Amino acid sequence: MELLRPRTLAAAILPLAAVATLAAPSAEARTTPTPNPTVAVTPAYGAAAGGTATAKANVPCPAGTSTFRFTVSGDGVFTVFGSDYLGTPLPADRIPNTAVYGAQPLFDADSQPVNGQTYKITAQCLDDALNVTTLAATDVKVNEGVWNTLKPVVYALPAKIGSLRLALVAFTGFAGGEGVTGVLRAADGTTTPVTLQPQGTDSSGRGAALLQVPAGVADGAYTLVLTGDASKARGEIAVTLDTTRVWW
Repeated sequence: MELLRPRTLAAAILPLAAVATLAAPSAEARTTPTPNPTVAVTPAYGAAAGGTATAKANVPCPAGTSTFRFTVSGDGVFTVFGSDYLGTPLPADRIPNTAVYGAQPLFDADSQPVNGQTYKITAQCLDDALNVTTLAATDVKVNEGVWNTLKPVVYALPAKIGSLRLALVAFTGFAGGEGVTGVLRAADGTTTPVTLQPQGTDSSGRGAALLQVPAGVADGAYTLVLTGDASKARGEIAVTLDTTRVWW
């Protein structure tokens, strides 16, 4: 029986890319009448030290409230971002939006974030008595000195890798046009770089690549971790290497 060749596997990248495309939200998709409350941060990543952004909720503040504010909170961090501590007057559409102040540092100089931690940016609505209603929130992750609000998802085919040491991977949710690199992380936390070809994303942050596991990696269970070169956003998936089999 003739074994699958790398070029045959590479040819399968196209259908796997299609899977990634279908899995990612379409820009043309119809919005639901009542969207899940969230906060959009623009841009989606920036330097932890001084990186600026604006934030906007996707739903309006409830009746009875008159002002809004955004807070950034997490381990050792609590700041008010792009708004007044006692509240900024709501715009006509009642949707909290820091654009009125322009782009501001997401983390101030007195509240620098820690790499590897996740923080939360929260939109709050206040009434005239300063009673606070939490409207919406989103996570902000910090890796390698960069914050990001991206949520990458990684797919592997197969998730069990045989003696060819090859698999196809697809990924969504990275920053558009950025490169992506990968490592295999063992249970003890050690990592080994892997080869991804090609290594980029399209304008929507999607991509697909041929994964090659180095010959020195022993059989076992690993986590494949992909990292965006610019955003430092990370997505991961569990994979297994078993070279006693050619293909799963």
